[in-house]
Amino acid sequence: MSNSYLRKSLRVLVSGAGIGGPVLAYWLGKAGASVTLLERADRLRKEGQTVDINNEARTIVKWMGVEEAIRKVTTKEAGVKFVDSKNKIWAAFAQSNEGTSPTSEFEIVRGELANVFYEASKYKAEYIFGDSIASIQETETGVQVVFSSKTRQTREYDLIVVAEGLASRTRALAFDEDLRAPIHPLHMWVASFSFEQGESDDQWARMYNAINRRGLLIRPDGFGRVRANAMFIDESGTLQAIAGSRDQDKLKEHFINLFNGAGWETDRIMDGLREADDFYLQEVAQAKCKTWSKGRVVLVGDTAYCPSPLSGMGTTAAIVGSYVLAAKIIKHQHDHRTALTAYEATLRPWIEDIQKIFPGAPQIGLPETQWGIGILRTFLYVLSFVVKSGVFDVLSNIGAFGERFSSSGQKKLKLPDPSVFKRSS
Repeated sequence: MSNSYLRKSLRVLVSGAGIGGPVLAYWLGKAGASVTLLERADRLRKEGQTVDINNEARTIVKWMGVEEAIRKVTTKEAGVKFVDSKNKIWAAFAQSNEGTSPTSEFEIVRGELANVFYEASKYKAEYIFGDSIASIQETETGVQVVFSSKTRQTREYDLIVVAEGLASRTRALAFDEDLRAPIHPLHMWVASFSFEQGESDDQWARMYNAINRRGLLIRPDGFGRVRANAMFIDESGTLQAIAGSRDQDKLKEHFINLFNGAGWETDRIMDGLREADDFYLQEVAQAKCKTWSKGRVVLVGDTAYCPSPLSGMGTTAAIVGSYVLAAKIIKHQHDHRTALTAYEATLRPWIEDIQKIFPGAPQIGLPETQWGIGILRTFLYVLSFVVKSGVFDVLSNIGAFGERFSSSGQKKLKLPDPSVFKRSS
């Protein structure tokens, strides 16, 4: 259906140039809306870990025409090996798109994916870096925004979309609530950073468990570097307090001390952490907002419904959520209330499904004792044998087993047809 009636004055401010923001800007701009994308950082952020693109999101990147650009910068990761302190392989899961491996064909460093979406959307939106929203005031015809920059510039928009991440300041401002109000912590923290590949590194990712709920995951990035994740479960609140200080040096030293004596290649990895200029600390948590909109402000991606990295669906949710929101805005452009209600009604059941994580996670993946690590390695050994033997493929097609364990068991979302974004000639 063609949008010959698109209101030329439809003005949308998107806050956050990560994954969801640029995807939203692309589709709204394609339909002819006037889009401004605001990013607090003074540049496009290249920090972050390796992410993947699943299910409906793959269809959307094809519609955007960026699938080939994404494939060019994927990590080409062959799979994941689970190793012990002597680098003995206990289990290995080769790349798969069937849900039997942590690695898919669309593994990509988050910053590289953000850049692909930026390149696709930069001519469809006005990008403003190094600024943020200071205040929001709704009027009868729109919403007035005062920017945080020294000029304190004021602009008026029809809608504001917040795509900032889990701990969004703008969400707290717009909803008049505490920054952590919708955040459900899982008490796990991940320090992400990169360093140059060494002799022991290849195209396989390697995961190592150490006692006291510590873990190290190192992955190739496709550009001669290793993307490392140092993981730790902290139920004491210590890391939460240190993270609040935003002192990078203090955070680095905390992790270096935390992993002291952990064995394996820890010393080499901690040396990489010490020298890293792309160190990034992420809290593993979920966002569960009671509603995704208030007035003319709407949330998308991690800001609204972060499923956590444990789900493997955070990037997919951001892409899919942004596409669905854009479609509803364009379809109901003269009635923002109907548009935002339709967005949430369409997406929430799917989001609630992907937010379900394995019982006992993340503690089950980062055991406290050596005995617990031994049980985990044995389980993974058996699981990898089942996957390699093909038994999993057979069982995944049988009734309840398939619904519970195969990738096809996840709820499917019917995406709006991309023709909604076509402009009349």
